Amino acid sequence: MKKILLLTDFSENANNAITYAMRFFESQSCTFYVMYVHKVGGYVSDDLLMSPTHSIHDSITEKPTKKLNTLIEKLKKDHYKQDYHFEIIIDYDVFTDAINQAVSKFSIDFIVMGSNGASNVKEVIFGSNTINVIEKVKCKTIVVPNNYKFLPVTECLVSLNKNCKLTSSIRDIIIDLLEDFNFKMHVLRVTSEKESVQIALEDRERLSLLKVNYSNIEDVPVDYAVSCYLQTHPINMTAFIAQDKSLLQRLFSHSSRKVLSSRMKLPLLVLHSP
Repeated sequence: MKKILLLTDFSENANNAITYAMRFFESQSCTFYVMYVHKVGGYVSDDLLMSPTHSIHDSITEKPTKKLNTLIEKLKKDHYKQDYHFEIIIDYDVFTDAINQAVSKFSIDFIVMGSNGASNVKEVIFGSNTINVIEKVKCKTIVVPNNYKFLPVTECLVSLNKNCKLTSSIRDIIIDLLEDFNFKMHVLRVTSEKESVQIALEDRERLSLLKVNYSNIEDVPVDYAVSCYLQTHPINMTAFIAQDKSLLQRLFSHSSRKVLSSRMKLPLLVLHSP
């Protein structure tokens, strides 16, 4: 049984990501942990004075508990045919600390969240919460773009730059994805001309027993290569390995926004190498 952590702040963006998760995992038996993290210092004295007979903990969690219960009842009703189970988690800790604790405690397989970037601010592709999860939480994470409507994932593109090694652990993750979801995997490696032959050879050796469409492109920025690849192949999801620090840095920069935004028109699967 898959264990999925769904992050919500009760926004439309978060609800859309949860709707996506319900469809993406519909071939699996799943326990969904629907998690709300109260901002540290986000509660005020009014919250504590609303019901003097309640404990501080009860006063803080009362509203989100009601909202989570309402959300889960709807999910159960809408997806009663699936082998789905639901649990509630409420925490009031530092956002990524709370998520890391949940991942460890419940042995989470995937995190699903919306990209909370503000579309009217040029510098923002992902919001700070999304970036922090990608950087600080070592768990497979699916980031769903705002307003993205679910399409079955039939083909997934994993992009690798010259700094990303296709380790045996990453290969094993790819094997698990292929077995669980039965989609076609594309691997796009971008290298310099000097490194091309050796790196491509090592990649092909690791992928030799898998049904993977492998391509190697030389001396092109990885995001431009991905953008072009997406235009010529029917990709439904993109993926990258979180050890690609250069991509993470560019997520904060407006200079690559046009190219990065083409990637973020699709759900993004973040993989981590142990």
